[in-house]
Amino acid sequence: MKIKKKELHPKHSADLIRMGNQFDGGYVIPKTHIKDTNVLLSLGINDDWRFDKEFQALNPDCRVVGVDYTVGLNFIVRKTLQNSVKSLINTLLLRHDKRQKYWTRLLNCVFFYSFFRGKNSHLQRRVSETSGQLDISLDELIEHHCGDHQDTVFLKMDIEGAEYQIIKDLCKHANRINVVAAEFHHLDTKTTQFNDFITAMSEYFHVVHIHGNNYGKYVDAIDFPETVEITFINKSLMSDPAPSQHSYPVEGLDFPNNPKKPDYNIAFK
Repeated sequence: MKIKKKELHPKHSADLIRMGNQFDGGYVIPKTHIKDTNVLLSLGINDDWRFDKEFQALNPDCRVVGVDYTVGLNFIVRKTLQNSVKSLINTLLLRHDKRQKYWTRLLNCVFFYSFFRGKNSHLQRRVSETSGQLDISLDELIEHHCGDHQDTVFLKMDIEGAEYQIIKDLCKHANRINVVAAEFHHLDTKTTQFNDFITAMSEYFHVVHIHGNNYGKYVDAIDFPETVEITFINKSLMSDPAPSQHSYPVEGLDFPNNPKKPDYNIAFK
């Protein structure tokens, strides 16, 4: 089974910007539709919600709903201590880049509960196909945590393989979702699921950006990275877009997730 590369060739979008970290954790998204968003639904946050903070800084009226079952009080305390020690060590060793990296993560932890309060919220739940005591479906998230049916949702997700479980709910609520920025995992072992996801999405969304995550391997069997970041825009927001003429990665927008390794080139033939 091969990746259906032609379906992944992005359409041209003139106003793409990078949001979040320059390396791992950042996404390339359309700036125009930030202002159109009522709710940023952020699935999978770990200890890095810089994307969410920068998004809300550009649209203060938007609410942020963060969902991650791994993040709780014990997680925040542990990460605070870890990042404090690593920041101190790298300060003493005059490693300024690494010191800044862990200092930023430390501040994220310190201010977690001040960010995810008030109109913002954090749900310690695991995104899944169905809802239960721990699990929560995308359908329930959108129906019960993203305002009324008139509110527009921007969906960002990095949920470590669970993305393939939510395609039915995503298509069900496509009329409310303006943009999807997502990381897809295990393309080598879940090639069919990935192709089916992209085919289902293509009925409602255009691909406008793609980037290979070089923390994962490049898989010769599928001639593609095993992990990719893809940005989609609702077709109702783009009239007859032309194919992008960019080479991927795009200079000035894309950076290696792992800065110690070269980025992956992506072709669509």
